[in-house]
Amino acid sequence: MRNTIQAADRMLQLLEAFRSEGQHFGVSEWALRLGVHKSTVSRLASTLVQRGFLEQDPSTRSFRLGPEMSRLGALSLGSKDLLSAAQDAMARLARETGETINLGVPDGHEILNIAQVDGPHIVGIGSWTGRRTRLHPTSNGKVLLAFGVMPIPQGSLPRYTARTITDHARLEKELGRVRKQGWACAVSELEDGLHSVAVPVLDAWGKCRAALSVAGPEYRMAVKRFPALARQARLTAKSIGLRLGMAGWPARTE
Repeated sequence: MRNTIQAADRMLQLLEAFRSEGQHFGVSEWALRLGVHKSTVSRLASTLVQRGFLEQDPSTRSFRLGPEMSRLGALSLGSKDLLSAAQDAMARLARETGETINLGVPDGHEILNIAQVDGPHIVGIGSWTGRRTRLHPTSNGKVLLAFGVMPIPQGSLPRYTARTITDHARLEKELGRVRKQGWACAVSELEDGLHSVAVPVLDAWGKCRAALSVAGPEYRMAVKRFPALARQARLTAKSIGLRLGMAGWPARTE
């Protein structure tokens, strides 16, 4: 039992060493900090990599925080405070746009929709609260990928419709466009006839903590509406961020 507790404590010390964005640590540096042998650090780090708490850079062999840390951080944001801060703003955006508004956070290698407000139309998109989706075919998933919350998916990208992006090079290009303009879109990529636009909610350091999306059927959400919807969503996401003590914003949506 004592050895188990000691190992768990050392794992936490490895994670606590991260103090700023983009930090990397090597085995030797961690061993010096903890005062243990490098082989011990290597075993601990390998376990954390397997669990997704760390990622290893194959070129430098150093370690950085992994997607599981983003998921847990997002879950803390997905608490009552985030939902309370977002609900009124989302309802207002739903009235302004006439479409369905969703708030999504990372959950493992997927995005979890934690809140939804429906627009006034009879025909909507159904209930997505509590639903998990893959990242590449959704606008809110693209936001989390483009703004560094989630790693680019490895391996094959499942196809959901004829318009789903399944090529990694094309996905990288799409994410570059998202970063440049500050918003993402999905045009019949998850389901035929379902269109959506999403923007990031940023913290005071400019890091994306959640994705806010506007979604609706193709016949109402024509592509030409996307820039205007993105601007409206941007203002809403900013108001949510301000209520949470957040600041900062990405590129302009024009």
